[in-house]
Amino acid sequence: MHSDHLIVGFLITSIVAGILGGLAMELVMWLICRSGWAQGNMVIAVGSMVTKSHEKALSTGAIIHASSAVGFAMVYAFAMRELGLAHFPISLYAGLGFGVIHGLIVSLMLVWVVAVQHPLEEFQKAGFAVGLSHFAGHVAYGGLVGLVIGLSPL
Repeated sequence: MHSDHLIVGFLITSIVAGILGGLAMELVMWLICRSGWAQGNMVIAVGSMVTKSHEKALSTGAIIHASSAVGFAMVYAFAMRELGLAHFPISLYAGLGFGVIHGLIVSLMLVWVVAVQHPLEEFQKAGFAVGLSHFAGHVAYGGLVGLVIGLSPL
């Protein structure tokens, strides 16, 4: 019975952490875009990679982003638990560190690979500012995911 509680706790924690982390990421990226420093809507960009148009890009992108946020929260939670980092405040620092690594990888892929192959012209020019906004968003994601994991009974 103990393993059932562990699995349910892991799933609930991952879902909550992923959703809150994804919202934190979106907020940071929205604030950066709103400031005028970088342009682009990640959810629409992700959705239009699949739909090849703006039509249904928002709903498709939201589903993909939310699913990815929860999936990566599961990876973060598993790694933190296995490495003995699932307790507060260490989980916060680990989440920020994971977010830095995750953000570097995504930002580099976005600027060097994804933008070049994106089907919509408006997303084909991802420069330094766009990469940096994604980096900042992933660090915010990691920090909030780490915080939730640290405060959970995992």
